[in-house]
Amino acid sequence: MLDALAAIESSSFATWVRESPSLFAYTFILSLHAMGLATVGGLSSAVALRLLGIARAIPLAPLRELFPLMYAGFWINAFSGLALLAASATTMLFNPMFYFKMGFVLAAVLIMRVIKSRVFGDSELVGSGVAPPFSRPLAVASLSCWAGAIVAGRMTAYPGLLESYLGF
Repeated sequence: MLDALAAIESSSFATWVRESPSLFAYTFILSLHAMGLATVGGLSSAVALRLLGIARAIPLAPLRELFPLMYAGFWINAFSGLALLAASATTMLFNPMFYFKMGFVLAAVLIMRVIKSRVFGDSELVGSGVAPPFSRPLAVASLSCWAGAIVAGRMTAYPGLLESYLGF
Protein backbone atom coordinates (compact mmCIF):
# COMPACT_ATOMS: atom_id res chain seq x y z
CA MET A 1 0.00 0.00 0.00
CA LEU A 2 2.83 2.37 0.83
CA ASP A 3 4.25 1.80 -2.66
CA ALA A 4 0.92 2.81 -4.23
CA LEU A 5 0.74 5.93 -2.07
CA ALA A 6 4.34 6.81 -2.93
CA ALA A 7 3.54 6.39 -6.63
CA ILE A 8 0.55 8.74 -6.31
CA GLU A 9 2.61 11.26 -4.37
CA SER A 10 5.45 11.14 -6.90
CA SER A 11 3.15 11.52 -9.92
CA SER A 12 3.73 14.57 -12.06
CA PHE A 13 0.39 16.07 -10.98
CA ALA A 14 1.05 15.63 -7.24
CA THR A 15 4.59 16.98 -7.65
CA TRP A 16 3.24 20.01 -9.52
CA VAL A 17 0.66 20.66 -6.78
CA ARG A 18 3.25 20.35 -4.03
CA GLU A 19 6.33 21.96 -5.61
CA SER A 20 5.30 24.35 -8.36
CA PRO A 21 5.89 28.03 -7.69
CA SER A 22 2.77 28.79 -9.74
CA LEU A 23 -0.10 30.39 -7.88
CA PHE A 24 -2.34 27.90 -9.70
CA ALA A 25 -0.74 24.97 -7.91
CA TYR A 26 -0.90 24.48 -4.14
CA THR A 27 -2.01 28.03 -3.29
CA PHE A 28 -4.93 28.04 -5.72
CA ILE A 29 -6.02 24.48 -4.90
CA LEU A 30 -5.89 25.16 -1.16
CA SER A 31 -7.90 28.35 -1.74
CA LEU A 32 -10.49 26.40 -3.73
CA HIS A 33 -10.65 23.90 -0.87
CA ALA A 34 -11.32 26.69 1.63
CA MET A 35 -13.95 28.29 -0.64
CA GLY A 36 -15.69 24.95 -1.19
CA LEU A 37 -15.80 24.38 2.56
CA ALA A 38 -17.05 27.91 3.16
CA THR A 39 -19.83 27.30 0.65
CA VAL A 40 -21.01 23.89 1.81
CA GLY A 41 -20.36 24.41 5.51
CA GLY A 42 -21.53 28.02 5.57
CA LEU A 43 -24.78 27.50 3.71
CA SER A 44 -25.48 24.29 5.60
CA SER A 45 -24.90 26.19 8.84
CA ALA A 46 -27.24 28.97 7.74
CA VAL A 47 -29.97 26.41 7.08
CA ALA A 48 -29.27 24.69 10.41
CA LEU A 49 -29.43 27.98 12.32
CA ARG A 50 -32.75 28.81 10.67
CA LEU A 51 -34.07 25.38 11.69
CA LEU A 52 -32.99 26.18 15.25
CA GLY A 53 -35.18 29.27 15.19
CA ILE A 54 -32.68 31.97 14.36
CA ALA A 55 -33.93 34.54 11.81
CA ARG A 56 -37.54 33.32 11.91
CA ALA A 57 -38.50 36.17 9.57
CA ILE A 58 -36.71 34.27 6.78
CA PRO A 59 -39.16 31.79 5.24
CA LEU A 60 -38.04 28.17 5.02
CA ALA A 61 -39.13 27.53 1.42
CA PRO A 62 -36.49 29.71 -0.31
CA LEU A 63 -33.73 27.98 1.66
CA ARG A 64 -34.42 24.88 -0.44
CA GLU A 65 -32.67 26.73 -3.29
CA LEU A 66 -29.40 26.65 -1.33
CA PHE A 67 -28.96 22.89 -1.64
CA PRO A 68 -27.58 22.91 -5.22
CA LEU A 69 -25.03 25.50 -4.08
CA MET A 70 -24.14 23.32 -1.10
CA TYR A 71 -23.57 20.36 -3.40
CA ALA A 72 -21.44 22.52 -5.72
CA GLY A 73 -19.35 23.59 -2.71
CA PHE A 74 -19.03 19.95 -1.66
CA TRP A 75 -17.75 18.87 -5.08
CA ILE A 76 -15.28 21.78 -5.24
CA ASN A 77 -14.09 20.68 -1.81
CA ALA A 78 -13.90 17.01 -2.83
CA PHE A 79 -11.88 17.55 -6.00
CA SER A 80 -9.52 20.10 -4.45
CA GLY A 81 -9.15 17.80 -1.44
CA LEU A 82 -8.17 14.89 -3.69
CA ALA A 83 -5.52 17.07 -5.33
CA LEU A 84 -4.16 18.09 -1.92
CA LEU A 85 -4.27 14.48 -0.75
CA ALA A 86 -2.32 13.32 -3.80
CA ALA A 87 0.40 15.84 -2.96
CA SER A 88 0.91 14.35 0.51
CA ALA A 89 -0.64 10.88 0.37
CA THR A 90 2.12 9.08 2.29
CA THR A 91 1.75 11.34 5.30
CA MET A 92 -1.93 12.30 5.25
CA LEU A 93 -3.27 8.76 5.05
CA PHE A 94 -1.34 7.89 8.21
CA ASN A 95 -2.60 10.93 10.09
CA PRO A 96 -5.47 10.05 12.48
CA MET A 97 -6.90 13.57 12.25
CA PHE A 98 -7.47 13.07 8.52
CA TYR A 99 -9.85 10.22 9.34
CA PHE A 100 -11.63 12.29 11.99
CA LYS A 101 -12.05 15.04 9.41
CA MET A 102 -13.41 12.63 6.79
CA GLY A 103 -15.79 11.10 9.33
CA PHE A 104 -17.16 14.51 10.26
CA VAL A 105 -17.54 15.46 6.58
CA LEU A 106 -19.33 12.20 5.79
CA ALA A 107 -21.68 12.64 8.74
CA ALA A 108 -22.33 16.31 7.86
CA VAL A 109 -23.16 15.47 4.25
CA LEU A 110 -25.47 12.63 5.29
CA ILE A 111 -27.24 14.95 7.73
CA MET A 112 -27.51 17.58 4.98
CA ARG A 113 -29.20 14.99 2.75
CA VAL A 114 -31.61 14.00 5.54
CA ILE A 115 -32.50 17.64 6.16
CA LYS A 116 -33.08 18.14 2.43
CA SER A 117 -35.33 15.11 2.09
CA ARG A 118 -37.21 15.15 5.40
CA VAL A 119 -37.58 18.88 6.03
CA PHE A 120 -37.35 20.49 2.61
CA GLY A 121 -38.85 17.54 0.74
CA ASP A 122 -42.25 18.15 2.34
CA SER A 123 -43.76 21.17 0.54
CA GLU A 124 -46.56 21.49 3.08
CA LEU A 125 -44.14 21.50 5.97
CA VAL A 126 -41.78 23.99 4.34
CA GLY A 127 -44.68 26.19 3.25
CA SER A 128 -45.80 26.55 6.85
CA GLY A 129 -42.53 28.34 7.67
CA VAL A 130 -42.28 26.53 10.99
CA ALA A 131 -39.33 24.20 11.44
CA PRO A 132 -40.54 20.79 12.62
CA PRO A 133 -39.34 19.63 16.04
CA PHE A 134 -37.40 16.71 14.54
CA SER A 135 -35.26 19.18 12.58
CA ARG A 136 -33.64 20.65 15.69
CA PRO A 137 -31.42 17.65 16.56
CA LEU A 138 -30.47 17.40 12.88
CA ALA A 139 -29.50 21.08 12.87
CA VAL A 140 -27.38 20.71 16.01
CA ALA A 141 -25.71 17.61 14.58
CA SER A 142 -25.03 19.41 11.30
CA LEU A 143 -23.42 22.39 13.03
CA SER A 144 -21.37 20.06 15.24
CA CYS A 145 -20.15 17.98 12.32
CA TRP A 146 -19.09 20.98 10.23
CA ALA A 147 -17.29 22.46 13.24
CA GLY A 148 -15.61 19.10 13.84
CA ALA A 149 -14.56 18.84 10.20
CA ILE A 150 -13.04 22.32 10.27
CA VAL A 151 -11.12 21.73 13.49
CA ALA A 152 -9.95 18.25 12.47
CA GLY A 153 -8.96 19.57 9.05
CA ARG A 154 -6.78 22.25 10.62
CA MET A 155 -5.33 19.70 13.03
CA THR A 156 -4.05 17.55 10.13
CA ALA A 157 -1.20 20.07 9.91
CA TYR A 158 -0.03 18.89 13.35
CA PRO A 159 0.23 15.12 12.95
CA GLY A 160 2.03 14.44 16.24
CA LEU A 161 -0.32 16.43 18.39
CA LEU A 162 -2.88 13.68 18.93
CA GLU A 163 -0.19 11.17 19.80
CA SER A 164 1.48 13.50 22.30
CA TYR A 165 -1.71 14.50 24.12
CA LEU A 166 -3.84 11.40 23.87
CA GLY A 167 -1.27 8.66 23.43
CA PHE A 168 -2.59 7.51 20.02
